[in-house]
Amino acid sequence: MLALHAFRDLLWTAVVLHAAVFLVAFVLDLARRRLPAWLWGAYLVASVLVLVQGLSGVGLYLTGFRPPDTLHLVYGLLSLAGGVAAFGLRPGGFLRVPPDREARAVALVSLTVTALLLRAYQTGAFGR
Repeated sequence: MLALHAFRDLLWTAVVLHAAVFLVAFVLDLARRRLPAWLWGAYLVASVLVLVQGLSGVGLYLTGFRPPDTLHLVYGLLSLAGGVAAFGLRPGGFLRVPPDREARAVALVSLTVTALLLRAYQTGAFGR
């Protein structure tokens, strides 16, 4: 589980996917266009990667491994909440936003999750 949680490629893939979703959603929001279906697929993959990271971190915490900085837990839990929010924003999801605000909501959530993932990495890898 430690190898999975500390697997940098998994984290960086989630960061890059969320950043890419942010850029595309931001441009589509400026153009007042709806999100294409392929973007929801990329967003789902990015959210699953965050979920895998989060669940492996919870498992590590429960087995006695503690991060060097307790802020890592806060950033990790907030990233996990952002992944759940991303899942809820999908068409037919549990979070409802007006169709003309869909791209903006996705852009904001994906940018927030990107920042939280980067901050969680900093507090986990370089924490005190």
